[in-house]
Amino acid sequence: TRDIARWYEERFLKLQRGAFANPKSYFHRYSELTEEEARARAATIWTRINEPNLLQNIRPTRSRAKLVLRKDADHAVSSVLLRKL
Repeated sequence: TRDIARWYEERFLKLQRGAFANPKSYFHRYSELTEEEARARAATIWTRINEPNLLQNIRPTRSRAKLVLRKDADHAVSSVLLRKL
């Protein structure tokens, strides 16, 4: 999960500089954070919400998925597994 967490943090920072600037965005509250604060917030969100969701809900159901995408460290799709429908 380390690669995914790193990708999430970088994505959060990119969004902070872009989409979060929109006052109507749910995430606008993060637009004024310093980079250090934004990295800390992204890490907290990952640890409290996204990582538990991955470990408790997504990974355990992988064997039942019809389509599985495997991704590299940069989050680019490296392989696609389509199971018999």
